[in-house]
Formats: sequence, structure tokens, C-alpha cells
Amino acid sequence: MLKQVWVEEGVLEGYFGYDPRITVFKGVPYAKSPVGELRWRSPQPMPHWDGVRPAQKYGPIAMQWTPGADPGDFWSRELHPSGPDYDMSEDCLYLNIFTPAKEADEKLPVLFYIHGGGYQGGYPYEVEFDWEHVARRGIVVVAVTYRLGVFGFLAHPELSAESPDAPKGNYGIEDQLAALRWTKRNISAFGGDPDRITIAGQSAGAGSVQCLLTSPMSEGLIAGAIIQSAVSAEFADTGTSFIKTGKLSRAEQAGEEFFEKAGIKSLAEARTLPADELFRRFSEAHAFFAPIVDNVLLLRDAFDAYVHDEHRRVPVLTGYNRGETRAFMRRDLLPRTLEQYNEFAARYGKYEEAFRSVCGVASDGDVERLFDSDAFTAMTAGAYLFATVQAREDRTTYLYEFDPDIPDDKSPNVGSFHGAELWFAYDSLARSWRPFRGKHYDLARKVASYWANFVKTGDPNGTDNFGDALPEWRPFTENDPFMLGIGNEIGKREPELDDITKFRINHTLGTL
Repeated sequence: MLKQVWVEEGVLEGYFGYDPRITVFKGVPYAKSPVGELRWRSPQPMPHWDGVRPAQKYGPIAMQWTPGADPGDFWSRELHPSGPDYDMSEDCLYLNIFTPAKEADEKLPVLFYIHGGGYQGGYPYEVEFDWEHVARRGIVVVAVTYRLGVFGFLAHPELSAESPDAPKGNYGIEDQLAALRWTKRNISAFGGDPDRITIAGQSAGAGSVQCLLTSPMSEGLIAGAIIQSAVSAEFADTGTSFIKTGKLSRAEQAGEEFFEKAGIKSLAEARTLPADELFRRFSEAHAFFAPIVDNVLLLRDAFDAYVHDEHRRVPVLTGYNRGETRAFMRRDLLPRTLEQYNEFAARYGKYEEAFRSVCGVASDGDVERLFDSDAFTAMTAGAYLFATVQAREDRTTYLYEFDPDIPDDKSPNVGSFHGAELWFAYDSLARSWRPFRGKHYDLARKVASYWANFVKTGDPNGTDNFGDALPEWRPFTENDPFMLGIGNEIGKREPELDDITKFRINHTLGTL
């Protein structure tokens, strides 16, 4: 096995995983510690080290609210049973590598995974990720930690003036980009193929994937992308998207407001605050920072980039969980009465009568049914909108809806909740407290095989790890708007793309 490897900074020593066929390298630094004067600066190269550096312990998780601190919280039980025991630090620029390679020249496909958590929390070794199990499928896995919250996404006029030509307010995305570049340069030492790196993420991790896909700075780094539960798609009639990148001017204003609320007089003072104190003030100010269009790293919002065909031309696997679609609906923006519907219909201007015709609304009850339907559910309709844009640009997209029976014996059944697919896609059911049974393990074998096949070839079709043929998953096209339904059974999802969603898509894209 590859117990010792040379990377550009020196020699790393890994160790046998729980599965002795996998070699694990934990806590591998991909950049200097972003502390002191490096706080809110682009990640800097890691210097060379002497001797052999052991890679047997995870690096600290990024600064955030302590995951799992409330044992009664849903997410504590689901994802963070050991969260309070992990080290946490501003010194967090590390990645973890899991490889089945026995020789450095095997050129295995690479999965580069970016965790979610709303850009405010999360870490790459949450319990739902069994990276050794994924690696057993013939894949080298790289899972990365990056700066979060105020440390990762603060924008401020002083920061912009300090580095006018550098990216601004996107330090967490810059970290991911630095880790991706490090992987490109070094992964061959671990038996990986630097030309076959698939980036993947869920929720804010999926948002991060889209930032990398649309950044002009990621050229030549990405072979494929997996976007789980957060594809960016903005309809013209509602003006909302599940994942939307803000503007630099507004982000700078938010940074100034944060400094004022936190009693911070200058950038210099902010850099001298201990990390714990800065995070305390950030928490008490109830501030929120996330990626922005800074005109350097990100030139457009992700969906705007898709529409203008300004993103990496790679195959994409994307979808959502049926149980999460209601949780992320913006009901406050949608009509509930006939009077409100009439006001909404007027937004279509010269297409108002065409909209009314396709909707067929005549009562308040009709309005409620219409705006509770998939046609106005951001994740569902947004997935179709994204896939349609991709198809019109002759790009390959595999679309899915995840909705199997999720067992729950401790609380009211939450169904296929946000993040439920992670246990299946990354083959980690045995780690969950949920009473999963044989049928769930059978499903996980198939789902994880789709994901692994996609990482290997850019196409999820083929066989599972038992050698059995998987149900066909066709790419989405306008003539065949195929969506794979992943439930207790796997097959084409019904019903077909409906007329109202088609109307909204064509209205948004200016093709009515």
C-alpha cells in the first residue's frame, strides 16, 4: 500500500484505514494557517517541511457553532453525535485523502468533496460520510475543510481597498480552489488521475461546487460535478433561487454593519481579535456571510452564468430530495388567494393571458393547489429549469428525485429530509442511528454505484458493485426530460414535466 508519498511540500505518512485495503491520509495541509495577518487573505502556499509528516489525525474543523452541542437537536442526532469532541480552530485548511491504490501510477478517478452547512458550519468527516467505503469502489476520495462564516466570507470596504485586484469576500471558496489546485498537482502520488477529478457537494457544498464551476479561475481543474439539493435556478416571475450569490456592494455594507454592531473600529483591530472572541461577536450580531459576486473569483451569479454558457463544460449529476422541497418553499412570495393570483399573473405582461390559460385557475382553492404544486416548488421546478438550460447548450445532465422510505422510530417521520440521500450516496447506512433494513442497504448499493460510476466515467449507468445491471438513467433532454426516481424502487419519475413548468421555463429564458 502507499503508506508514504512525496507531495510538493515533503513526505506524508498515512496509515491503514479500518478497511486495511484503504490507505488514509488525514489532516494534510494544503495552505498556510490563515491566522493573524493572513486572516481574510487569499490562501498562501504551505512551506516545505523536513522529514516525514504523519497524517493520522483529522485537522480541526473550521470556526462555527459547536456541532452537536444540543443532544436533542435533529441535526445533532443525525450528523453530529461526536461533534463536541472535535478540535475547532481558525487553523483549518486541511484535506483528507482515502485511496485504494497500491501503486502511484494507477490513475484512479478522484472524488473531491465539499461539505455543506449553510457556509456557516459542517466538516468533511461528519458521520454520514464513509469515505473508506467509497474508496473501496476504486476511487480516490479527497474531502476538504474550508473557512466558514465571518472567517470565510466577510466583505468590507477596507478589505477591498487592501487587495483591489484579488478576490474579495470569498475566502472560503478560495480555500476550496486552493485545495482543488493542490489535488490537481499532487493526487497522482496517491494513485489518482489529475485529469479525472469530479467535484461534489450537498446544500452549501453544492453551492460551492457551482461557484467553482462558474469561476474563471477553475479552468482545467474539473472533469465532472455532482450538485445535491441546491442547484441554482432563478425564475423571472418570482426572482428567487434556492442558492443565489449576493453582490459585492451589499456584502461590503453588511460587513460595515457587522463591525459597527460588534464594536470593531477597523480591519486592523479585527485581525488582532482572538478567533473565539471574533466568533462570539459574529454570533451575537446575528450576522450572515456567504459567497458573493466579487468580479474576480465570481463574475456572475451561478444561474446567470449557466444562461450565458459561462461555466465548465463537464457532465453534471444533480437532483433533490422530495421531503425537502416543502421546507425550502418561499410561500411568502406566492399567491394564496384569487386576488393575489391576479396580481401575480400581471407580472407576465404580454404573456398574462397565456399564463392564465395554462393555469386554468378559477377559485382560491385552485390557487392553493397551483402554488403548492411542483411547478412552483423551487427545488423541483428549479431542477427542471437548470436541466433545460443545460440541454439547450448541448450539455450532459443526469437529473434525480430521491424519495425512499426513511425509517424513523424517535420522532414524527420526516421523510426524505435535507441530507437524507448522503447516507445512500456515500454508502454509510451502518453508521446511522436509524433502523435501516435490508431493502435500504440494497438501495444504497445501487445509489452509491450510480455516484461511483459517474465519478469514474461521467455517466452513472452500468453495474453495481455486485456486477448487477443498474436501472437505466438517461440524460435529460428537451425531447426526453428524463428524471430518475430513487425511491423504494428505481425508475423514471412520473409525472412528466408539466405544462406550467414548461411555460415558466420558457418565460424565464425568453423563448415563449
